[in-house]
Amino acid sequence: MSSATQEKQRKPDTQVLIVGGGLGGLMLAAICRRINISCKVLERTAELTPAGAGISLAPNALRVLDQMGLYGAIQEHGQKLRSIKIHHNTTFWRELDFNMEPWFKYPVYSIERHLFHHMLYEAAGGDETVVLGAKVVDVLDKTDDAVVRARLDDGREFTGELLVAADGIRSVVRRILARNSGMENAANTIRFTGRVHMSGYTQPLEHLSQSDLGVGNWLFFDDSVLTTWPCIENRQWYIGVKVVDPSSVRSDRSVWENTTLDTINDVYGKKFHPFAEHGRFEEIVNKSERFVASNVFSELSFPTMSSGRVALLGDAAHSMTSFFGQGACQAIEDATILANLLHRHFHSSSSTKNIPDVLKKYAREREDRAKAVADFSASYAKIHTANLPLGTGPLIRKLIYGYAPAWVWMWYLKWLYGYQPSVDALDKKRQ
Repeated sequence: MSSATQEKQRKPDTQVLIVGGGLGGLMLAAICRRINISCKVLERTAELTPAGAGISLAPNALRVLDQMGLYGAIQEHGQKLRSIKIHHNTTFWRELDFNMEPWFKYPVYSIERHLFHHMLYEAAGGDETVVLGAKVVDVLDKTDDAVVRARLDDGREFTGELLVAADGIRSVVRRILARNSGMENAANTIRFTGRVHMSGYTQPLEHLSQSDLGVGNWLFFDDSVLTTWPCIENRQWYIGVKVVDPSSVRSDRSVWENTTLDTINDVYGKKFHPFAEHGRFEEIVNKSERFVASNVFSELSFPTMSSGRVALLGDAAHSMTSFFGQGACQAIEDATILANLLHRHFHSSSSTKNIPDVLKKYAREREDRAKAVADFSASYAKIHTANLPLGTGPLIRKLIYGYAPAWVWMWYLKWLYGYQPSVDALDKKRQ
């Protein structure tokens, strides 16, 4: 073996290889960059194009984003949630105070997804860190090799001391782990929930006033559910839920092809909305800057979040329904906890450094919480859609949404929003 080949086997391209340039992967890369851990992000798409509509950032994610210096931009370009108006059909139930700052220091912000994605891309180092058009087809984590290898479909190979799979609900790396290492329950085990989400992000609604800023709307119709979240300049991020026949859904994809505004208006266009100028939701839909319809899948079996020198992060490990807006927040939590452990590992003076043990500790710290949030999201979806046993759904939903005071909501949500991880190394720099 030549000395050049030996050197290539011994020295990795980077310390942390991240597969997937979504929100979770870029958040991990951004933190690594701040705490002097080298990383590369391998993103399969050739360019970062606008995807999705809006995104919700809650207190459990905002603390670390604040610590990373991104909170100011979120405040500038996002909209703080103040309250939620709740209707059943056209009947107004109440306006629920959702000011969380007295309880959790941070509120909930709604922001355009692509804008937030671009913020993380820049924080991660942009094209210096992110390799676009990098479709991973194999991962090799051999005990006799000093590095983990990611092979691309074009023949290129990248190496790292460890690899983090942040490549989404249909994670390629997760499938490769199942094939290569015999990890039980590692392959994608998702099922269609029977629901389709129709989501969009609108232009400013100029007929609304300053008093409408920060006001969300939950509308419960007899045959469907519609939610709109307030965004900057009285833009609206809407999410409609449609039930479809499972046999009509392709199990190998989520996003509907050829979605048009008519696709959404056929379901919701004639529905009531208090922010529509003349009361019909189609007036809001027709102001959409972008929109998407996608099938909703949920996990059947959560895998362990580490195997050898490979870790899973975000939807690749614990996909969940979007009903309580925690998908991105949980990926940010994952990235924060993993970055803390990696900083201790790479900056420790100990001579006994074992990456598999570090990743096992990450899995232990994250698995129970991620599963609890996913279970909560699934249960909340049943309440939100009044899909509960013995026909109790409408009554229980009315009791919770119509009568439970705001302090009860805040008291209950303490377990979710009161947990606010931060990057230890950055806290020490401030001291």
